[in-house]
Amino acid sequence: MKVSNITIAFLGVLLIAACGNTSKEEKSTTESSGTDLKLEAASTMDLEQKGDYAQLYTPNADCKLTPSQLAEALGYSDGQVEEQSNYQGNCWYKVTHPGNFTVNYGISLEKWGDKNIVEDEIESGLKNEMVDVSISESGDTYIKRHPVQGFLLLLNTNYENPINISYSYLNTSGPKLTDSQREEQKQNTYKIANYLIDHYQK
Repeated sequence: MKVSNITIAFLGVLLIAACGNTSKEEKSTTESSGTDLKLEAASTMDLEQKGDYAQLYTPNADCKLTPSQLAEALGYSDGQVEEQSNYQGNCWYKVTHPGNFTVNYGISLEKWGDKNIVEDEIESGLKNEMVDVSISESGDTYIKRHPVQGFLLLLNTNYENPINISYSYLNTSGPKLTDSQREEQKQNTYKIANYLIDHYQK
């Protein structure tokens, strides 16, 4: 009887140990799978294209948006946006925000001329936790934000040049922007980015 009890107890301990190992194996498999998925997502840069953007990513002497189109992108009235300069298609606009502060926004084409550089920019951004990389509302373009200067790059692996959307606020005699105003300025760059993609989608 004692031998039987000892045998049962021993089998019970073995069963508990086996269950514990199974749980660890399952956990290990799950963790490994999660890592694989992360690496797979980071290495998959080709997004399904929703249009032909050749006109957007091709250099020309015209601004990518008119002041009226930029106003529409931001949800402002035409009177709040005016074109400041156009140098070979690199354009700056003066925008008066509803809070009565003025920010200059720039839209330009970076002439990289190499799809490999575009891919490297996306890959490095996806691997760097300090860099904000998102996907456009259209789902076919990467939007990379510079961590310090704040400008955006529209990166599409089908094209060899990115679009740069930047901003500047300089008011030496006036107040600095509040946190909410800085956030509005930041969100406006994303509005411009998504509007550009939608506008040039064919």
